[in-house]
Amino acid sequence: LHQMLQGIMKHLIAWLTCSGLFGTGQIDVQCQSLPPNHHIRTFSNGILTMSHVLGQEHKDMCQILLGLIVDLPLPSVLRTPTTEVHALLDFLYLAQFPSQTTNTVAQLDSSLAWFHNNKAIFVDLGVCKHFNTPKLHLLMHYSPLIALFGTTDNYNTEQTEQLHIDFTKDAYHVTNHKDEYPQMTIWLERREKLQQHTVFIKFQ
Repeated sequence: LHQMLQGIMKHLIAWLTCSGLFGTGQIDVQCQSLPPNHHIRTFSNGILTMSHVLGQEHKDMCQILLGLIVDLPLPSVLRTPTTEVHALLDFLYLAQFPSQTTNTVAQLDSSLAWFHNNKAIFVDLGVCKHFNTPKLHLLMHYSPLIALFGTTDNYNTEQTEQLHIDFTKDAYHVTNHKDEYPQMTIWLERREKLQQHTVFIKFQ
C-alpha cells in the first residue's frame, strides 16, 4: 500500500496538477472552496503548497481527489480524466479491504483494466510520455498476491511502524539516556501491567 500511496497516487496528483491538465491553481482553488468537514481533511491552503507529503496526507488527498476534478472543464478535450481517477481510487480502496472474496478480487482486476483501457488520455494531454513505471506494473500483481498471501493489511508496515513509536521511542524518552535498555524494559513491563489492570477493573 505504501507504493500505492507514495507512488501511484503521487504520480496521479502530479498528472492532475500539470499545466497540460488542470494546473496547480485550479486544484488549490477547489480545495479552498470545499466546506469544512469533521471527518475529511479539506486542505484549506491547497495540496500543492505542501513540501513534504506523507502517506497519511496522500490518504487524505485520495478522499477528496475525485470531488476536486469532477466538475472542472478542460477546453482542449471533450472529457476529463475522471473515469481514470475513479478507477485508480477504486483499486486503492479495494486493495485495502480487510477481507477479500473472489468478487472483490475480480472488482480489483476490473478497476485496473478500466484504468489501462482509458489511460491514454494522460498521454494525449501531454501530461506524461509513457506508463512504463515499475510502480504501475506492480499493480497487476496485487490480485495474485492477495490470493497467495491474503489481504494486504497482513504485510503492511503501518502496524510495525506504530509499534516502533510505542515500544521504542516512547520508552527511550522516559529514560535518562544512560544504560537505557534495562530502563526501557522496566517501563514497558509497568505499562503492560497498568494496561492489564485497567482491563481487569473495567470488567469488574
